[in-house]
Amino acid sequence: MLNIKIKNTILLVMVLICIYLSSNVWLKLPEFISPNAYEDNSAEEVEADIWKVLRPVKNVIKYDENYTVLYSDNRGLWQEALNVINDAFNASNSSITETAAFPAEYLKFDFNTNIPVEIFTTHMKIENNNINNTVKNIKNIIIDLKDNNSIYIYNGENNIRIQSDQINSKELTDIVSSINFDNKTKYSAVERIGDETIQVPVPLEQTALNPVFVQSELDVFDIDRINEIAKDYFRNDYDYVRKSVEVSGNLVYVYRTEKILKINEDGLLDFYDASIEPENSSDVYKSFAAAVNFTEEFLGFPKNGYLSNVEKILLEGNEGYRFTFSYNILERPILFSRVRENLALQIDVAGNNVISYKRFIRNIDETQMNKMAEIKVTPAMDVIRGNIDTSSTGEENADTSLGEGQETAARLKPIKPEMIKEITNIYLGYFDLSRISREQVLRVVWVIETNQKTFIFNAISGALIEEW
Repeated sequence: MLNIKIKNTILLVMVLICIYLSSNVWLKLPEFISPNAYEDNSAEEVEADIWKVLRPVKNVIKYDENYTVLYSDNRGLWQEALNVINDAFNASNSSITETAAFPAEYLKFDFNTNIPVEIFTTHMKIENNNINNTVKNIKNIIIDLKDNNSIYIYNGENNIRIQSDQINSKELTDIVSSINFDNKTKYSAVERIGDETIQVPVPLEQTALNPVFVQSELDVFDIDRINEIAKDYFRNDYDYVRKSVEVSGNLVYVYRTEKILKINEDGLLDFYDASIEPENSSDVYKSFAAAVNFTEEFLGFPKNGYLSNVEKILLEGNEGYRFTFSYNILERPILFSRVRENLALQIDVAGNNVISYKRFIRNIDETQMNKMAEIKVTPAMDVIRGNIDTSSTGEENADTSLGEGQETAARLKPIKPEMIKEITNIYLGYFDLSRISREQVLRVVWVIETNQKTFIFNAISGALIEEW
């Protein structure tokens, strides 16, 4: 009888072992009994270093008789400005008022979009409802270079002035005064076309590196690299992922039809995670920190990356946020063609859960540096004048001197005379058509922004490329 019991026990153990082993082949064990289940690290959540990407796209300086715009910050202007902002938000005796005034000499930090002020105050651990309720958003931060006890914040609608003897921006003034403006881009503030004056300083740049050869960050044919990225994303679920190659060459990884990761032939990475139950939360800082933490761990941010847009969205009926990031290349903003609607980095977050993630980064092709050279560009004013529609009927004008196949062969002239006084920004950038994987080149462009529209012109020919 004892032998029979021992045999039955051994048989039962063997059956359980067989079930366990087969489950690892055919089934996904529940995570609470899976030997590879993730450890819960939520209690050890690392605080995001948001200042790496929450930074201005450009720094505008008007000091003494000098005016210039900086797209890189080698002198640490922004880091010092964060100290000044922190002091202004913490000041117990500050005066916070709306004003139409603007300092005569200033250092202005420009963001691409309105940044909710809660991202600043929460990360700085500042509890000041007056700041949150009055400022609301931050589009520009203006440091008065003559009054070191004042800063201005433009929130997209109004100018807010914060004054306090606890504010001291002298360090920023000293940094600005030490800059050699002779080797910075020159601007003209008195440009006119006909009877209209352009309301913003016009850059007088004459040369730029063109063309700029680039490579997509991700190569769909580098299977080993793509597989490593997929493993990093799916982690312990990777063994149960179904991988396929589409006719177009796109690589697709699918887990339970819930988590989908795709890398297309252009190098665009795109994933969507439907397995996460969206958390209905309106805490923009919590969502932003989640986006920053996730990206830092998953491929990292592009060099010189910055937050370029924040918008509220609905995810499965729950409130969430969409954060869009861009970056500078060769100290100029990079712009992506909207024909394909590519963006450098777009992250959808609900609560602290990343639901969707799109990434399309281009890096300088170092192997082709010898093919790139500084060449002459058409002056900005000539580009504007050459694209003004002067026809009385408003019909499109054509320049028949352009050959077939050139950009905008019909030579559309999109700028109406009444738009001249509405121009809000003029700058040189690099434009990525992003239409085909073989198009691995950036074009230098003049970007003309007005109150309603943005025009992208070829900086060499002056021809219109795109209109937004």
